[in-house]
Amino acid sequence: MKKKLVAIALAGTILATSIVTPFTAQADEILTKIQQQETKISELDSKQSTAEENLSAITAEVDAAEKRADTLLANRVKTQDEIVALQEDIAELQVVIAQREEQLDEQARSVQVNGSNENYLNFIVASESFTDLVSRIDVVSKMVSANKELVEQQIADQKAVEDKKSKTEENLSKINAMAMELEQLKGDLQVKKIEQESAIAALAAEKATAESDRQMFLAQKEEADQRAAAEAAAIAAAEAAAATVAATVAQASSEESSTAASSVDIASSTVASSESAAPAQTVAAAPVVESAPVVSAPAAAAPVVSAPVVSAPVVTAPTLSAPTGDVVSIAAKYIGVPYVWGGKTPSGFDCSGFTSYVFREAYGIEIGGYTVPQENSGTQIAVSSAQAGDLIFWGSRGATYHVAIYVGGGQYIHAPAPGQTVTYSSYNLSGASFAVRVAR
Repeated sequence: MKKKLVAIALAGTILATSIVTPFTAQADEILTKIQQQETKISELDSKQSTAEENLSAITAEVDAAEKRADTLLANRVKTQDEIVALQEDIAELQVVIAQREEQLDEQARSVQVNGSNENYLNFIVASESFTDLVSRIDVVSKMVSANKELVEQQIADQKAVEDKKSKTEENLSKINAMAMELEQLKGDLQVKKIEQESAIAALAAEKATAESDRQMFLAQKEEADQRAAAEAAAIAAAEAAAATVAATVAQASSEESSTAASSVDIASSTVASSESAAPAQTVAAAPVVESAPVVSAPAAAAPVVSAPVVSAPVVTAPTLSAPTGDVVSIAAKYIGVPYVWGGKTPSGFDCSGFTSYVFREAYGIEIGGYTVPQENSGTQIAVSSAQAGDLIFWGSRGATYHVAIYVGGGQYIHAPAPGQTVTYSSYNLSGASFAVRVAR
């Protein structure tokens, strides 16, 4: 019995130890995972900080580009005003030239019919005195000189018209170049902003995932720590029970020895008495050992802690209205909307922002935010083959500077330039480079 009790106590202690060890190891493993996640979060913080610095730099570039755009737009408006003034000057000169040509033609006819040279000569010869002769010669000289100046002024004015027309064409080329630069600038800015915003969003999502994993591991570690603590308490209880059993066994052993000695004394007395007295019954008292109390290890149920879930930020796409498919009628709704460089909403459009918005509303499709990607939104065709709803482009492919929506009958609708509004136009259609039929 004594050996059995000792074996039970030892077995309980060993069992408790074997149970707690895995939980301790599990807690250490989870701690390692937590440290790994914290390192990852630290690295992501560093990357995010770098990305935000890059975004700040790009924002500065955007600000500088927008200032450049403002300058270009101001120059464009100034150049357009100069063109208008030149065209007015040309119109006035053409009126004067036409009147002068009529006068010169009349003089030429007079010379042919009346012989003006003879008239001049007769006028001089008919002078009555030397003084009259000198006066008449001076008058004729002035008349001839006036005619000469008239012709010279006519030639000068005609040259001025040609110069002004040349200057107008030069200014138009500058406007087109500035418009092309603005479109390219707008495209570059869009690409840079999208790339950087995407990078920051990806880092934020990755960091949110890492933080979520870290919280999960922290919860698992807390659970493992609680279970390990409970099992450690079980070991302590088992060890206490083993000590109690050992003490009980020792006490029982001591009592057994005392009982055995008493039995020997009684037996000796009995033998001695039997020799001198009648035989008596010999009663041997067996030692009674009480069973040692069995102490069971307390079962501690560790509370389960759920890891908080950290969701990555969700970006909701803007809701598009139901496509109607009627590009021309939708475009007409925005007649009168002011031109705003980089504008993409009905509060203000530029040329490519207008076409992009209209096609999105009409078909629910994206054709790009500036002219160059819009060139690739469908099949290229000749301007002469354009139909209502096709895009019309000005400038060479890959370097276009203006876009409009063809409405038929030689007209198109567009956001023309700063200081103007969305409107119908028909001028300069012959100067358009190509058309594109958008894929739907």
